[in-house]
Amino acid sequence: MTRWIPLLTTIGLIISLPVSADRFSETRSNRQNAATTCNDYRVNNRLPCFVSRNRCPNGFEVLERFDSGPGTEFVACRDLRHERPATVNRATTVSSSKRLLSQQFNRLVRLAQNSQVGKTYHLPKSTQKILTTYFSQISLDRITIHQSKAIETGCFNDCQRIYCSLKEPVENWIKPNRGQIASSLLHQVAHAERCDIQGGRERFITNWLDNLPDEVINSLEQGTPFDASNIHYENYIERHAQNRTESVCRRIHCSKE
Repeated sequence: MTRWIPLLTTIGLIISLPVSADRFSETRSNRQNAATTCNDYRVNNRLPCFVSRNRCPNGFEVLERFDSGPGTEFVACRDLRHERPATVNRATTVSSSKRLLSQQFNRLVRLAQNSQVGKTYHLPKSTQKILTTYFSQISLDRITIHQSKAIETGCFNDCQRIYCSLKEPVENWIKPNRGQIASSLLHQVAHAERCDIQGGRERFITNWLDNLPDEVINSLEQGTPFDASNIHYENYIERHAQNRTESVCRRIHCSKE
């Protein structure tokens, strides 16, 4: 009987391998999927929706249930009043506005990319090690930082890609083992985190990016450098990034550069 134990153990490991591989095949958790569903519902219907574990409270019903991804089961809970009546004209106008905003933003990104100076930077491993405790829902190694002549001052965020002017001290941000992390960098990392939670780049830009200011549009049309500090996401997203930055900086050493 003893000599059968190694054989049985090997067979058991072989059988369990697909299970282990499948367990993490989903890159998005149940909570993230529920949050994306709720965000879309709020934008389209202007009614309350929130994420809850397992069940919805009184006055709300299950909009969609998520239990196939990693982690605990989550549900998107919508108000029992259901959808607000919306006219076809309003829906057409909103769709057209979002499409135009997406096109303008993509042109802005292309302008920054075509005028990039120097190499593409990644967060150093030492910085990733510090931040992984606070930004565990995103892959910090996918975040890149670019400097561009098309940007007069400031930085703007395209989810995992951060574009900055040549005036920003980017090289200081990515120095390994420097002991401090720039609060400006943390703000952009918070946007990258939110983009992933909100369901990806397209949703994040069209749902949460405030309309591009006339100054930025004019620079885009003329091909002249633009002020990235004029590009703002909606107040809720900007407050979230600021709060995340302040929260992390209370726990680690941050610099103002």
